[in-house]
Amino acid sequence: MRNEIKTRSGRAVGAWDGRRIEDLQIEMARIKASLSAEGSTDRLAATEMPHLDQLPEDLRTFRAYPIWGCDLNQNCLCGANANRVVSVKDVRQYSMIDHH
Repeated sequence: MRNEIKTRSGRAVGAWDGRRIEDLQIEMARIKASLSAEGSTDRLAATEMPHLDQLPEDLRTFRAYPIWGCDLNQNCLCGANANRVVSVKDVRQYSMIDHH
């Protein structure tokens, strides 16, 4: 299913329709709490989230921090804890900084 959020092992644990990044943020917090409560060591992978096709091509290889998804308004859910909403414009500005 196109909207399924799966763990690294392939287990479907949630869904996101790709419309609003805030919905993904809420769903990911729910999933993480659920995985923690069941004592699972299974994790989510940013590179396997639904609707990654909405992430602009030039940001698909961005590695400074995880980008979990990009919504229809060009907002991205970012960070190791999936806790920051950043515009595509701001991610691009960060990607242009020389990180030495």
